[in-house]
Amino acid sequence: MDKKLKVKKGQVAKSVGALKAASLAAITGCSLLTLHLPAHAQQSDLSTSSDMVESSLSISLNAQAITIDDETVFIAVSQFGLNNITNIIQSGNGANLSNVVQNGSNNEAIITQLGEGNVVNLLQQNNSNYFEIIQDGFDNVANVNQLGEQSFTVYQIGNEMVVNITQYIE
Repeated sequence: MDKKLKVKKGQVAKSVGALKAASLAAITGCSLLTLHLPAHAQQSDLSTSSDMVESSLSISLNAQAITIDDETVFIAVSQFGLNNITNIIQSGNGANLSNVVQNGSNNEAIITQLGEGNVVNLLQQNNSNYFEIIQDGFDNVANVNQLGEQSFTVYQIGNEMVVNITQYIE
């Protein structure tokens, strides 16, 4: 057998072994599995007939500049914990930004951005936070920090509105 082929087989075996060990640790609950996946959106992604499947695993989507119809949108989602949900809809003719960080469990974020230049920066720490926003207009900004068992809903219908909220349990 060729020496290069033996080396490649050995490397593949080590990679498969590491993957099996990581999978076993995640399944048995010995460690928190965090995935770092680039987020890429295609217009065809929205038109598929397949159902989305919820997972209790933690996931982190790295910030990516996504160009749709010659306009740039930004989406960054980091979720660490169990049963966190983020739903982001961006529609319009210009750059919108959604930056969501959820550390804890049972947190939910629902973001709808219609228009241009809208920004959402959301941090949800601890457990059982709920956040919902609809931004319909231009250049609206929402900076929200929720630190445990908080709920906040806001509708920014118009232009150049700014909301800065911090909520926490004393």
